[in-house]
Amino acid sequence: MNLRKVSMSLMLALAGILPAIAQINTDRVMTIGRNALYFEDYVLSIQYFNQVISAKPYLSDPYFFRGVAKLYLEDYAGAEADCSAAISLNPFVVDSYQVRGLARINQGKFQEAIDDYHTALRWDPENQSMRHNLILCYIRQDSLQDAMLAADSLLMMFPKYTPAMSMKAHLLFEEGDTLGSVSLLDKAIEIDRYDASLYQDRALIFLKQKDYQRGEQDLDQAIHLEPDRSSNYINRALARYNRNDLRGAMSDYDLAIELSPHDAMGHYNRGILRVEVGDDNRAIEDFDAVLEVEPDNMMAVFNRALLRDRTGDLSGAVQDYTTVLAEYPKFIQGYELRSEARYKLGDKAGAEADQMVVIRDRTERFNAASGYSSRKEEEEADEGKTRKASDKNVRNYRKLVVSDTDESATTFTSEYRGKVQNRNVDIQYLPYYQLTFFDNSKPSEVDRNVHFSAVLDLLNSRGILPFRLQMTSHDISLTEKQIQTLFEDVDRQTIRISENPDIPAYSFARAMDYYMLQDFDNAERDLSAAIVSGEGLWCAYFCRAVVRLRMMQMRKAEKQMSLQSGMNDKTDNGSGIEYQLMLNDLSKVIDMEPDFAYAYYNRACIEADMTDYPAALADFEMALELTDNKLADAWFNRGITLIFLGRIDEGLENLSRAGEMGIFQSYNIMKRFQAQ
Repeated sequence: MNLRKVSMSLMLALAGILPAIAQINTDRVMTIGRNALYFEDYVLSIQYFNQVISAKPYLSDPYFFRGVAKLYLEDYAGAEADCSAAISLNPFVVDSYQVRGLARINQGKFQEAIDDYHTALRWDPENQSMRHNLILCYIRQDSLQDAMLAADSLLMMFPKYTPAMSMKAHLLFEEGDTLGSVSLLDKAIEIDRYDASLYQDRALIFLKQKDYQRGEQDLDQAIHLEPDRSSNYINRALARYNRNDLRGAMSDYDLAIELSPHDAMGHYNRGILRVEVGDDNRAIEDFDAVLEVEPDNMMAVFNRALLRDRTGDLSGAVQDYTTVLAEYPKFIQGYELRSEARYKLGDKAGAEADQMVVIRDRTERFNAASGYSSRKEEEEADEGKTRKASDKNVRNYRKLVVSDTDESATTFTSEYRGKVQNRNVDIQYLPYYQLTFFDNSKPSEVDRNVHFSAVLDLLNSRGILPFRLQMTSHDISLTEKQIQTLFEDVDRQTIRISENPDIPAYSFARAMDYYMLQDFDNAERDLSAAIVSGEGLWCAYFCRAVVRLRMMQMRKAEKQMSLQSGMNDKTDNGSGIEYQLMLNDLSKVIDMEPDFAYAYYNRACIEADMTDYPAALADFEMALELTDNKLADAWFNRGITLIFLGRIDEGLENLSRAGEMGIFQSYNIMKRFQAQ
């Protein structure tokens, strides 16, 4: 079945009378598409925006929002094309230039991005995000003077904007003003001593100055504030290695790889370190891991060849030597080593052929030294213990790798990463739990969420729903196949409801379809119908509370965007009434199923949002009791609640428990309040 036909027919049915379809349908589909975009369901949102574009191709908004969705699906060319279409239809929308600039940056089109930012800044000169990215575009183009002027302009408008101070510090260092660079970062840290990236930036400067002790101290602080960033461990390992703390360096590489198992630099450097301490077999494993990610990394191939040779895998060694020599045919050391390995394998002809290459090279070198040849010497290995990632001189194979760029100082920013909300809030509660038919979220290395519920398991065992219900606290991004499945199930449940209107399971099943398709109005309507039937599905009350919460979040986001755009939004938020309706639904769930921990947890989150902290504490306590104290989210949120009540020590204890269970942001918050 064609997805577009199914979804369009569904929307037409929802719109009502046919003569009024055009306006009502496109407005409704745009709303649902923006719901999906807000909750980071990008594939689904594109389906909705496609429908609007087909119906009304002269509107700029669906092109723009489809461009945003494509941007975060990493379809940068598609995002650029959609934003260009939006601009051609309405050239006065700043956001279109901003998103197109980001799409162009990701394609390396820095000059085109600069042009977009200059155009948009004429209408929105105080747009901090665009000015930030403008500086970095100039840096990527090596236009350091322009970058410095742009940084000064940004700091004139926002003198305490520490990312701009960090970028300017980077520029000062490039100009040779190390003292000024460090001084500016010192000032930035005074302004925001809890920003891990500032310590990281200052550490990188110290490392470049070979001041490894101070670099390590700053990285200690960065890791304390942000313990889940693998690059900080790699950089600290470099500092420790240069201070001859091999044990500490190895520990840092272990931690970095645990956080980022496919980090080629981490595996490569740990492999070099393992070679140094004689752990050859595990060093081979590290170089294998590098080559899985970067199969053309000749440094890793050559190091593995040496180790295979040393550990008796002569065939593997010859194979690796041959790979390297195909890339570097004048690498004489490779011929010498392959010759020795071939002799050991009994390949006398191959060994002698390699020896002839070595002899010819020695003859040429002798003639050159005697003045009989004009041959230039090949590039030799340079001094030092490290090499840049871009250094392809195979003679530097024993050196640790460092990044070509300063990660933190060259990070682009975007206001369009998923949800439209304030991203500068220091402390936020973890999200509520929801029911879903599909959970595509990737499990973390530390699985902090408790998903089992006897109540939910019993409901699934009744077999009244088309798919098993699952519990998650993640927002779900659907695949195209799942979207198709849900639209088909909407049609199927619609037929069942028309034939058996008194069976609540059908209304509930369709409500879940609508909910996952981000159609909250219809989801709420069906959930209410399931509840009114009188059979008392506790899950309908639970889901209706979540649907209402999502609807309220969307209204708040729309209002915030209107205010940021300078529009006078006089709509009543009505959040007090909405909160009470959600609390009523969750209380009904608890009356029906008093052992369902997630109802207490969600009710606690709502109570905390309403600043009813005593009630929130009681419900978080019940959620923990019912999960044998294994619900990490409840530990975290209860810790924040206790801090808001001024019970700092108790709050820190709760955050510590959450941290032990894998919620890394606990440590950042703990650091802030421990320092007070």
